[in-house]
Amino acid sequence: MKGPEDILKNEEVLHTFEAGLDNFALGNFVAAQKLWEKVLKFDPDNELAIDYIRSMKEEMPFEDKKLANKEMLDEAIRMIGKDQIEPAYELLVMVQRDDPENKKVQKFLDTAKGLLLKDYVSEIGSTDSTVRLKKDMGEIMKMNLTKEAAFILSTVDGSLSVDEMHALSNIDRFVFMRSLVMLLRNNIVSIA
Repeated sequence: MKGPEDILKNEEVLHTFEAGLDNFALGNFVAAQKLWEKVLKFDPDNELAIDYIRSMKEEMPFEDKKLANKEMLDEAIRMIGKDQIEPAYELLVMVQRDDPENKKVQKFLDTAKGLLLKDYVSEIGSTDSTVRLKKDMGEIMKMNLTKEAAFILSTVDGSLSVDEMHALSNIDRFVFMRSLVMLLRNNIVSIA
């Protein structure tokens, strides 16, 4: 997970990100969005830029939001074409919240989910493998987890496989695997 310090690694990315902040402060929401999307072109996994785009959309007037959604959809499609699936998925989810009936958005969201699910399963390895905790519950209790991740953690007993945990969860397979991979990437669990 990238934080504010990671954006400093590239001066051009930093200046682009700051220009987005300046535009946002002035109420130039579409310009801010374009600049933060440019940050994602340099650094597709930059969670800070994704978070700012998400926050900015909540503040936008309706007409700006329509234009922003069109531009975010175009950017997400471009990212899928460049195999930058994680940030494309995040943008598509934001667009779908505002336009849930848009078939084009749903088509690309389904594509992104399919590609990500394949990556998640590959990252996890054998789904017959056992999941174990790597951190103690005291540390975990201080973390800001999704309800799905919290449920997954509640089923970790050192003897259940990924498939068994998924069967117990009644959580959509994509959401389950995404949550499990996030726990794995943040060294909260291991899979052996």
